[in-house]
Amino acid sequence: MPQLDPSVFPTQLFWLALTFIPLYLILWKVALPRVTDVRESRRGRIESDLEKAETLKSEAEAALADYEKTIAEATAKAQDAVREAARKMSEDADKQREALAAKLGEQLAAAEQRIADEKARAIGDIGDIAGDLAQAAASRLAGGDISRDEANAAVSAVMQERA
Repeated sequence: MPQLDPSVFPTQLFWLALTFIPLYLILWKVALPRVTDVRESRRGRIESDLEKAETLKSEAEAALADYEKTIAEATAKAQDAVREAARKMSEDADKQREALAAKLGEQLAAAEQRIADEKARAIGDIGDIAGDLAQAAASRLAGGDISRDEANAAVSAVMQERA
């Protein structure tokens, strides 16, 4: 192998220095600054994106808090509306119940009055019927006629004794 021959070392070192030093200078002056600039710009973009992400995260959290607050307020309003509607319905039901009770009371009073009137009429008719019956019975039993006034007087006397 010719590379390992010590007689060619000086020429190899010359060509090594001749290629390595310019290549090193080109890399040092041209390529490395570009790589450094790219790295710095990427780092700046990453930091900027992280800051934007943090800002967006805080905005999203604020929006979520507002949303939850709005939902809570809407729920509270809905519950209040339901309670108010239930209260109004209860009041209306109470009013209707009271009106029905009053109407039934009036009907009951009217029915009791009709019953009392019918009872009084029936009691009055009993006297007349009893008078007619007493007159007919006396006429059959005694064989004589008694007047209607006498029969009614006898019935009235008996009814006063029983009362």
